[in-house]
Amino acid sequence: MGIFDNIGSAVSSVASKAYKGVKSTGEKAVKGVKRGAGKVAKGAKSAGFNKNFMRSFQKGLAKAGRILQAPQNYIRKNDPIAKKMGSFGDFSPISLASSIALAPITTTGMLEELAGSKKKQKKLRSGDADTITDLALAPLSYLPAGGASKGAKLGSKLASRGIRALGRFF
Repeated sequence: MGIFDNIGSAVSSVASKAYKGVKSTGEKAVKGVKRGAGKVAKGAKSAGFNKNFMRSFQKGLAKAGRILQAPQNYIRKNDPIAKKMGSFGDFSPISLASSIALAPITTTGMLEELAGSKKKQKKLRSGDADTITDLALAPLSYLPAGGASKGAKLGSKLASRGIRALGRFF
């Protein structure tokens, strides 16, 4: 029983205590992670993140899009002048002014509804002219009014110059 035996038993004792400490700490950490992961999964499930999340998200997106379009649709439906104008009802002063003022909101709603509605996407894929036209003209609603008036002024100048040039030939 020499000094090396005492050192060996002391090292063995310390090593076994360290091993037990590391093992118990690891077990506690695993339990904590499992418990935390379970709580996160439970919370995500209650928040709607389940196997039907994407379908629910698309339905919500389509519904939000229809809600954003509701003010313009309400004005268009209840415009008394538009009813008298018949098929040209969209050009009544009330409907026209509201469609210009609400264009960015209505367009955002239309794009959201298109992103979330399988029915609208199917119409677009099948080549529905109204859906394609709405989608093609959608970015124009985001142009500032000043930019649009400058473009119109430039277009009118070019048209008048073109007409004058054609007049010279005839």
